[in-house]
Amino acid sequence: MMNCNIIKDLLPSYIDGICSEDTTKVVEEHLHHCEECRLYLEVMEQPTNNILPEEVMIAKAPFKRINKKRRIQVLISIMITFIITIIGSLVVQEVGAVHQIFFPMSTATVNLTDDKEEWNTLYFNDEDYLKFDSIFWDKEVVNDANSNGNVILRIKDVDGHVVVDEIEISPGKSIKLDGLKNNIKYSFEIKAKKGQFFINVV
Repeated sequence: MMNCNIIKDLLPSYIDGICSEDTTKVVEEHLHHCEECRLYLEVMEQPTNNILPEEVMIAKAPFKRINKKRRIQVLISIMITFIITIIGSLVVQEVGAVHQIFFPMSTATVNLTDDKEEWNTLYFNDEDYLKFDSIFWDKEVVNDANSNGNVILRIKDVDGHVVVDEIEISPGKSIKLDGLKNNIKYSFEIKAKKGQFFINVV
């Protein structure tokens, strides 16, 4: 009797009807005596969307496991990334030191008791100067909306030279401080009429 592997190699041609008469007789004689090859033929003659041969299913099983494992790895990676992003955002928002690094801001409060409109030095964190010590400074000065009126601002360098001269800012408005450099001390001065003023530098 002919080897089953040879018969299985011939079955596609047999099904398509392109075997010679002698080959067809050999295949049919083998099929008559071999139940395994008959079952194999039945599976091959089924439509392609039906159950695949057992050998194919066995061969595909490891790949299914790999694909499932890969999907789990991707989902875990997405979840970890999401959690890290949320934690990072909360740290930046809630931890003052971290927030100050990425969103720096200094505030000076001035109470003027008369209308002399003299120059008054602004104090940021008890210092009579401000230094842009982070690349995240916008270098913008804001007259807070809660201030009692307009202020006139000027800025000096460490040598006392005026680098920004007499800019008027109304409450709730801001001015961009072009030309100021990082890591250099600047003193801020304002003059205004009687009232309380909140000056923010961001």
